[in-house]
Formats: sequence, C-alpha cells, structure tokens
Amino acid sequence: MQITLSFATTADGYLDDNTSRRLMISTPEDWEAVLRLRAEHDAILVGAETLRRDNPALLLRDPAARERRTARGLRPDLTKVTVTRSGELAPALRFFTEGDADRYVFSQTEIPDLKYIAKVISTEGSITAAFIVTELEKRGIESLLVEGGTIISVSVDTEQA
Repeated sequence: MQITLSFATTADGYLDDNTSRRLMISTPEDWEAVLRLRAEHDAILVGAETLRRDNPALLLRDPAARERRTARGLRPDLTKVTVTRSGELAPALRFFTEGDADRYVFSQTEIPDLKYIAKVISTEGSITAAFIVTELEKRGIESLLVEGGTIISVSVDTEQA
C-alpha cells in the first residue's frame, strides 16, 4: 500500500498547541496541495480527536476528480478512515453525514451508535499501523492519505506501516 503522510508544522516544529480549538497552520496554497493529494488517493485517515475538534467532512470538492473516480468504478469521495481508543464518536459528525464514501472506524471496542453509518473494525489488542493497513488492503484500498494530527502522525511515523 502507498501511504502518504500530510501534516503541517509551525516554524519551531509543533503540530498542535494542545488546546481544544483548531490551530490553523496551513496557508491557502497548502490547502490546495492537500486537496490535490486527496484526489490521488483511495482513502483518507484522520484521528478521532481531529473529528471531534475540527468536524471535517473530508470530501473531494473538485468535480473533475469526482468524475475520474466515478469513471474508475469508485464512489465519488475518498473512503474515510478514523481510529479511536475511546469509541466516543458522535454519529452527527460530518465524517459520517457528508459525502458519498465508505467509512471505516478502527476501535478497541464495538460502537453500536455507528452500526448503520460506518463499518467498525474492532480488535481486542492494540490498533497498530500494520493492522490498519492490512484491514484496508483486504477492502481494496491501495493508497492512503494520512492527514494526521499529533497522535496519528507520530503513531504512523514511528510504526513505519
């Protein structure tokens, strides 16, 4: 699997400021590059904390990119993937409610509230990068864009999926 890690850092090397508010580090030009990267991948992964704090929809906005995916027999939007330890994800999050995409949630516990809106992939052990990659490959995912915050970026980088 091809894995691309996309994140922004401050000039002094920080990914986040450890507050509950969204920290905007990226410039408009950075966002354009991120949107181009999204169009080149099968799936996008963000952590549950990013979902709770930023409530992103993680959609492909470019009509041409959506048409290219549809022409290849894919759904218009990227497959959405998240990882949660707590299982505390509200079904009303834009991750679940917006776009035409498959949605996978990796969790150490079952999450009944998500039963009809996402495929929860649970394991009794740790959720490792290797486990995520293996499970996504089983589902036909060949390329993954990781738009991680602090926890996801560091975990994927150190695990070397």
